[in-house]
Formats: sequence, C-alpha cells, structure tokens
Amino acid sequence: MALSRSYQDVPRPDGAHDGPAPAPSIDCGRRIAALVRGVRDRGWTAVRDRIARAWNQSRVLASLAAAGGMRRARSRGFTPGLEGGLEGRVLLTHWHSPQKVLAIGAYHLRHPSARAAFLNNFPPQVQHAPLRWPVSQITRRRVAIATQTARGGQAVEVTALDGSHYMIKLSYTSNTLATNTAEGQNGQGGNASSSTATSLVSQQNANYPQPIGTVRAYAMPGGRVGIIVDGSTSNTDLTINPLGQPQMKGFAKSFAYGESARNHLLNIGQITVTSGQIGAIEGFQDAELSGPLTVNGTSSIDRIALGAILPGGSITVGGDLQTLDVLNNVDLSGPGTGITVGRDLNLLNVGGPITLSNGAFFFIGRNIGLLSQPPKGTGTGSNVLSLNYTAVANSTTTVVIPSVGAFIQGNISIDPGSYFGIGGLIYNTMYVEGSVSGFSRLYIEYGSPTQTQPQVLTSLPTFSFFQVGTTPTPTPPPTQAGPAPNGYLTALQGIIP
Repeated sequence: MALSRSYQDVPRPDGAHDGPAPAPSIDCGRRIAALVRGVRDRGWTAVRDRIARAWNQSRVLASLAAAGGMRRARSRGFTPGLEGGLEGRVLLTHWHSPQKVLAIGAYHLRHPSARAAFLNNFPPQVQHAPLRWPVSQITRRRVAIATQTARGGQAVEVTALDGSHYMIKLSYTSNTLATNTAEGQNGQGGNASSSTATSLVSQQNANYPQPIGTVRAYAMPGGRVGIIVDGSTSNTDLTINPLGQPQMKGFAKSFAYGESARNHLLNIGQITVTSGQIGAIEGFQDAELSGPLTVNGTSSIDRIALGAILPGGSITVGGDLQTLDVLNNVDLSGPGTGITVGRDLNLLNVGGPITLSNGAFFFIGRNIGLLSQPPKGTGTGSNVLSLNYTAVANSTTTVVIPSVGAFIQGNISIDPGSYFGIGGLIYNTMYVEGSVSGFSRLYIEYGSPTQTQPQVLTSLPTFSFFQVGTTPTPTPPPTQAGPAPNGYLTALQGIIP
C-alpha cells in the first residue's frame, strides 16, 4: 500500500501539467454549455449560485495568497453526497464567519419583517432545490381560488389566494340529545373531563355512518369561495378545516417566505343549504363570512361557528339556532344585510364587538337564552361566567352565578337606521363586557304593541341576608322571564341612548 504524501514528506504538486494547455475556446464553450443547462433545469438560481461561488472563491484565494500561499491546489474540491451536491463554499466560509453572522442577526432583529429577510435572502428561499422542482412552481401568484372535489362530492379541497389549503367536508353528527338519555345528560351538563368527553364522542361520532349530502365550491371575485350543500339533513355537519402545506422533497433547507403572508382564514362569499336542513356549520377559527348564509328550513340548527362576520355578510335561519359562535367581531353594514333567526337563539357568543350600521339589523324571532347550552368545540357555553367565579355562600351573603343567553366580549354599537330586535324576551341574561351604544334601538317584544327596551344592570346582583333590624340590600325586581338577572341586559360599561 502506498503511503500518503504527508508520510513520505513529499510536497503537494502545484497542479501544473506537462502537456500543452487546453484551448481557451473549448474550456469557455464547456462553461457556457454548463451554464445553459443549469438555467434550463434550475432557472436563474443557477446564475446566482455561480456568481456567488466565483465571487467568494476569488476572495478566499486572495486572502490565502496574502497569508502566504495556498495549502491545497485549486483542483481540490468537495465531492457530492448521495442526495446531491454538498453545501456551497459561500455557506461554509463567507456567510458563517462570526462577524457576518452577528451583523446579519443584528440587522434582522432590528427589522423583523419577512420582506427584509427575503430581500437579503437570509435564510435562503431556495437552497439546493432538486432539478425536477423549478422555482416557478412555489412562487406563482393566484388570481382566483382553486377547488378540487374529494370523496365523491362529500368533501372539496380549496386553495385560497395566499396559497393556504382548506378541506370543506360533510360529516355525520348525532342529533338525538332529546331522546338519548345518556347522551343528553352528558352533553347538556357540559362535562369536560376526559372520560365524559370520550363517552360523548363515542355516542356522537362524526365519521360513521357515511355523511348525507354533497358539497360543491366555486370561485368568487375577491378571492372568496361560494359553497352549496345539497341533500343534507339535520344529521349533517359542514366543517371547514385547514390543511397542511405539502412538503416537497429536497426543500427541507429552504425557507418558506410565503407563510408570512397567509392569514389562514378562508373568505366565504356564500353558503347555501338547498335542502333547508343542516345540523351545524363549523369554521370557528378558519372562516370569515362576507356574504349570505342561508338555511331556509324550520328545523333546528345546533351550531353555526365562524371566525368573523364582515360587512356584506348575513345569516338567515328559518328555525331555532341553538348556538351562534363568532370568534372575533360581527360587523354588519348595508341595507338588507343582517342576521335573522326564525325562532329562538339560545346562546350568542361573540369575541369582539357587534356593529350594526347603514340599515343592517339583528333580528331574533322569539327569545334569546331560553335553553342553556353546553360548550361546543372550542367555544364557551351558557355556564361561561362560572368558569371565572365560584359560588360563595355563608350565613350573610349568597352569590349566584347565572347562565348567559349572550356573552359579548366587546361593545354593541347600533347606528341610526339599524336595530337589534328580539321578538320575545331575554331569559338567560344578555351579558356585555363593554357598553351598549344606541340602546334606544335595542328592543324586546319587537314588533308587538308592548315593544320596549330591556331593563339594564351594570353588574350581577348579590343576594344578601342580614340580621333583624338592618336594612336589606335592594335587589332588582323580577321580570317576565324570572328573577334578576333573567330578563335583563347586563352591560358592565353602561349604556348610551
């Protein structure tokens, strides 16, 4: 076995050869052909990589020559690995010098926007991309949403303008709380332990049997999607869920700058249920409504859950709506737009303000908060106040934590020309953490001769019992819906007529 030069004390050759030098024209032609092949396979990324390697190599050679010469001949290079070429010299030397790393880090920490990092290409957007995946496939711009039918029409995949993906599908949901005693006790109690949750899911499975109906999706202007549900029943649940981004082989070291511009909210311009029956429509953290949602049938709907309701959005339900959950704000604007519930709305959850302007309205045909509702999904139930307060009882004072028929975490603003009408009464209190502006346009028994504004509280009542001879603390008078706070609007920040 021959010993290496280090053992034989033989200097490394300088790379010179004895034969005649190759013709410059042939070598130049080969380099040009290699560059053309790179541009054809990888696009302009190949040109950028060649410029970076040549620039960095000249700097390294110059620094080594100034330090006293090179340790190795220029013919020495990195050998490729099994999955492709090794990292370029620009990554191993220049960019990973301590001064450069600290300077780049300080700059991007002062300018945290993704655009600054993209323009500086650090981290690289496309690094070591395989030849069969050109850059154009991951940086294209969309002008309309894309749809793809799945499961024979029981689901549809939607790609929004920002590149985020969603699965809109139908599932089967049990709708027998009134007839199944075990399931009814579990669901109405709002149990949240693992054992009771498992029991509820086993009785109310959303994957078996096969869902009833079909769903279609169509592109609308402004990057919105229109949804049509056919053949659904009260046991059909329409769900909108996000899908993960497909990870292409070879792009694990490439940074996905497109994710910084995605809000992961699907803008829905229309939902039409042609049969007039559906069990639930759920897009609580994934969808915002900017058009009409119509379910004209008189059958009860268990839940409608949306991320937000934007100007132009409206909801029309012919029967009872057990729970309406809105994660953020409800902004209704424009004549003829609003929310119409044909009969009772038993629970209204809004995580932000409710704004009615330009003739928009919120109309409930009968009562609000007639039946207490359990927590559903990631929303809260009628017992939301008891999650933060516990019942206190002793010999002198008893604090009762009531159920709510509406839990609004922002303000209610009703502009002139708009109204909030309740055809019947407020049973479980309508609890508003902010204020009510335009209170004179909020009515109970709307449309009847006894139409009026509800009575108002600014805090929950406390029932006190004192010894004989002392004056008891006055309590609010009862209403037709029962003792206070039933029948009352509780606005913690007061009202503005």
